[in-house]
Parts: sequence; C-alpha cells; structure tokens
Amino acid sequence: MDEPLKENDVQDRFRTLYKSYARTLIFYASKFVDKASAEDLVQDVFLKIWKKRTFLVWEEGLPAYLYHAVQHACLDYLKRKHSKGHIENNYHIKLKIEELNYAENSAFFWQENQRLQSIYKEIEKLPDKCREIFTMSYIEERKSTEIASLLNISKRTVEAQLYKALKLIRDALSPTR
Repeated sequence: MDEPLKENDVQDRFRTLYKSYARTLIFYASKFVDKASAEDLVQDVFLKIWKKRTFLVWEEGLPAYLYHAVQHACLDYLKRKHSKGHIENNYHIKLKIEELNYAENSAFFWQENQRLQSIYKEIEKLPDKCREIFTMSYIEERKSTEIASLLNISKRTVEAQLYKALKLIRDALSPTR
C-alpha cells in the first residue's frame, strides 16, 4: 500500500508545479487581459488547485487542465468587465471573449500551449545572466537601455545576451536539430 505523502513533500510538489507553469500561464493570460489581472487570475487558479490538492492525483493531464482553467478564468473576468461596462472599448472585450471561445474549441489552442511550454523550458535552460536579461526584455517588456541601467552593464552587452538567448532558443526548437 502506498504511503501517504508528508506535508513537506506536498508543498515541494506544489512549489515545483508553480515554478514550472506560472510564468507560462501568466504570459498566456496576458494575451487576453492586462498583466496585473493575468497574474491575479493565475494566482487564483493555483490557489484553487492547492486547496483541492488536485495536483497530487492528476499529473498527466495537469498542464492541459491548468491552461483550460486559466482560459476560463480570463473568460469569466472579461465577461464580468463587459457586463459591468468598466471598459470604454466594449468591442475590444467582445473580441477577446470570442477569441477565448474559439480557442476553447480549437486544436490550435492545444498546439499553442505546447509551443509556449517548449519555449519556456528552453528559457529555463539559458545561462543565468542570459535568462535574466531575456526575461526582463521579453516577459517584463523592458527596453535594452533600462535593462542595462538596472544591471549596471552596457546596452551592447544586453543586446548581445538577447541575441545569444534567441539563437539558443531557436536552435533548440528547430525541427532540423
């Protein structure tokens, strides 16, 4: 008979799951909602998973479940915003809702998620400084001059590290590897 997991093991498993998927899910949610809302929605999804302990029994389909949960959270959020009339441009919200509805019923949705997961796995493999600069540029959307200033390095070094990161990621994801 299997021995029950200790609380530390449960926490470690959840922490690993969170570290593996949180950034990718935030990036995905940011396609539909603003960055702050995306972060909040992803946090809410993980909180629900933690409370239910779903991650302990449902390992194989968990990534798909996470994307689906975030997608629904975004859809619910947009519908609430639309119905309350908080957004001046309701047409924009309607388009995002339609896009989410389409994604839910589309094979493209799953292919997109797989592609994003592959990219994030490759980002995690980058050398530390290279990964930091790449994340600041592409995830946090900072300019090269701002990154250079924050890290106290030259703009040219930032650009060289970005070039290196993109090359490593492209090479890793290239089908002719």
